[in-house]
Amino acid sequence: MSPLLAIVLAACAAAALAWLAIALTRPLMVKLALARPNGRSSHREPIPQGAGVGLMAALIAIALGATGLASGMDRSLVFLAAAALGLTALGLVDDIRPLRWRLKLVLQILFCLLAVAGLPPALRLLPLDGLYWPERAVMTVALVAMVNIVNFIDGIDEITAAHCAPALAAAALAGALALAGPTTGLTAGAGLGAVAGFWLWNRHPARIFLGDAGSLPLGLVVGWLALRLSAEGALVAGLLIVLYPVTDATITLAGRLMRGCNIAEPHRDHGYQRAVDSGVAVRRVSAVVALISAATAVLALVALAAPYPAVQVLALAIGLCWTVLPVLGWQRRRPAAAASRP
Repeated sequence: MSPLLAIVLAACAAAALAWLAIALTRPLMVKLALARPNGRSSHREPIPQGAGVGLMAALIAIALGATGLASGMDRSLVFLAAAALGLTALGLVDDIRPLRWRLKLVLQILFCLLAVAGLPPALRLLPLDGLYWPERAVMTVALVAMVNIVNFIDGIDEITAAHCAPALAAAALAGALALAGPTTGLTAGAGLGAVAGFWLWNRHPARIFLGDAGSLPLGLVVGWLALRLSAEGALVAGLLIVLYPVTDATITLAGRLMRGCNIAEPHRDHGYQRAVDSGVAVRRVSAVVALISAATAVLALVALAAPYPAVQVLALAIGLCWTVLPVLGWQRRRPAAAASRP
């Protein structure tokens, strides 16, 4: 079976399984994890959350099965699956009964350490001696950051699918074209399918939210794939596939620090939130995010196909311009009347 066909089949199976798993677990989430509107919300009616349980069950099951059938079980994927399951459980508990942020951070670090511990020793970001442990530390910090960034960006209908699907598609296509390893391609394919199955439930107006049970482990998976793309192909490729969420989170954090705000306090200062609060339709915001992420995903593939320093620098520069400008534009918008919010 060709790598492309294997990835397509994995994506289709994960999409069907994720949709079914969410359908089966949704009644339980209505009882256990109902998200009621508050000052940070973009919705007006109580909506169940916790769709991440079904999404991650499908992603992990199909990724493990497809990889095992194609090339034998990959140790790094087993470690990732264990870490993702741990984050799913942590997120579900937090969806039902919010936990202290310090406890959540400690557990996030432990699960990210587990995911990094499973990576092959030969998987290196820079071909330099003496940097193994510093690199592993950087990888762990990067994964913890992505776990939280994807959680921060998961604030309106469809937006998580809008920025994760292009990233997963790029990693899956890289695997199909032998620009990355088979584990990377099959895991990304399973992730893309699972996100598509979730999107069918999360289309505006959403019938269920991802919740921390999904945003935390999905951030881990996307971050793990970004690290693999950077190590297996081109250093900037991993950054490019996550450039939108990283840019939005960085600009938001920098702005709050400059204004003297407490960065640990809940807020609605992200670019996409300001756009919605100013009257831009939710679907339009998510569509713009999808367009941004699709462009940076294509740039990542270009960098993988031509991993020369000049190409990588140019791809990153174009990606930054394409991403930063719309986010800054949204940040400058002023809130409209509360009654006009979509």
